[in-house]
Amino acid sequence: MRARQGLDARLAGLREAVDALSQVPAEMLGTTAPLERAREVLGNVGRRRELSGDHTVVALAGATGSGKSSLLNALAGVDAATVGARRPTTAHPLAVLWTGTEVDPAAARPLLEWLEVGRTHEVPAGTGGWVDPDAVAGLVLLDLPDIDSVQVEHRRRAERLARTVDALVWVLDPQKYADAVVHTEFLRPMARYAEVTVVVLNQVDTLAEADRPAVLADLRERLVEDGLRDATVLTTSARTGEGVDRVREVIADLVRRRQAAQARLAADVATVAEALDDAYHADVPRELPAPTERTLVTALASAAGVDRVAEAVAGSYRYRAGRRTGWPLLRWLGRFRADPLRRLGLGRAGPAGPVDPDAPVTTITSVPAASPVERAQVHTALRSLGDVAAGGSRDPWRSYLRAGATSRAATVPDELDQAVLRTRLDDRDGRWFGLVGVLQWLVFAVFAAGVLWLGVYAVLGYLRIEIGWVPQVGPVPADPPLPALPAIPWPTVLLVGGAVLGLLVALLSRAAAALGARRRAARTRTALRRSITETARTGVLAEVAARAATARAFADGVRAARG
Repeated sequence: MRARQGLDARLAGLREAVDALSQVPAEMLGTTAPLERAREVLGNVGRRRELSGDHTVVALAGATGSGKSSLLNALAGVDAATVGARRPTTAHPLAVLWTGTEVDPAAARPLLEWLEVGRTHEVPAGTGGWVDPDAVAGLVLLDLPDIDSVQVEHRRRAERLARTVDALVWVLDPQKYADAVVHTEFLRPMARYAEVTVVVLNQVDTLAEADRPAVLADLRERLVEDGLRDATVLTTSARTGEGVDRVREVIADLVRRRQAAQARLAADVATVAEALDDAYHADVPRELPAPTERTLVTALASAAGVDRVAEAVAGSYRYRAGRRTGWPLLRWLGRFRADPLRRLGLGRAGPAGPVDPDAPVTTITSVPAASPVERAQVHTALRSLGDVAAGGSRDPWRSYLRAGATSRAATVPDELDQAVLRTRLDDRDGRWFGLVGVLQWLVFAVFAAGVLWLGVYAVLGYLRIEIGWVPQVGPVPADPPLPALPAIPWPTVLLVGGAVLGLLVALLSRAAAALGARRRAARTRTALRRSITETARTGVLAEVAARAATARAFADGVRAARG
């Protein structure tokens, strides 16, 4: 049960890794062989578990002339396989099953059909080599074609079955046990299968007694180099029967424990998981470093024209302050300039307050497009984001994450424009505008009174009209008398004082407007960066995070599959 649960966890991990990798475009994968092999293993494992779990398939594999068929006959105690001098002898796999046990051999038929084994030989339990029926209950013993057959089709059958059966008995002979092809192409890739691998040095009767220890030691050393340190190593002679009983015991133990299939499938899963990791290694950080996001937002803010908009907000504030608090005699000059925010297609308030609420809503701004330098900075920040998100991953994950970071580069300008539009800009008039405006009109009234007073006196003086009902003694004065301070007439005081005071209030208002404009520009930059940050998170960063999660799912799945 524990082995089954372990296999379930490994299978779930492999399936997660394959599903994650399947989301990567094929052109980024380079080689797809490891992925296809993983899918094949998932299919094989699922199918093998559906078929008879009471049977254990043990295959005899080996090179030409190793004596596989002879050993099969010796183990079965009957002449099931054809043995001859002409090579290769075995063209198609042969299955030996035992009848009369508690496990019905008929249940193995679907399993053999799936393995594409069409030749079978049934042996009554209790006869031949195995006298204990329980030792062969559920055993399916296969004789495979030669793994080095000159017939390509024979070799392919042997390779396919060697990757599928529950347990393997590698049959070597003293002449070819050190063959580099056998070790490099077959034994070394089977390193994970040591638990269900038996290595038999057959035909030991051809070796002198003095040479056997040295040959056996050399074989063990080569197996260690192949990664099969824990594989069972036996010596046999199919001709003399030496060691055959020991091979039977080892095979019977595999059958009795009923764990060979689970162990083999688990090894299959671990092997393909390691191949996936070698081909598509992923090592993605759990979170992006904060400086990476700040760098991206800074580049996007520059491309979005945040500084231009902030300056426009400040300029609009100064503009409206001038229109509301400037000296009334000079305010009309402001009509020759446009509101900086209106020029960018932003803002809701004009010189006289809120605009018509029924006016059409702006859907794009007139903020100048990003310069080539700013666009290059954005592209660099996006590529850097993909590289940071990839961490220690290799391709295809690095390319996959980088593509995710740059996939929205074409739409970034429009998204930034919409982010600017969504931002509520502080384009309200200052509360002091009204008070200062009233003061300016009062001061202007004083100025106008002085102008009017002096104008009246100028007209009267020009017409030589005497003011007052008291008769004048002496000559008539040249001009009408003016009420005055000790040195300056009152009308002049009103005119000059009104003008100076109005200009002074206008200058003080301009200074106050400049201070308020700086504050609003700072608040605008903060608000715009917040909007751009949100845009980056819901757009680019969300896409990168989703792809990084896919890469992490692959890495976690591979880790679980490898156990």
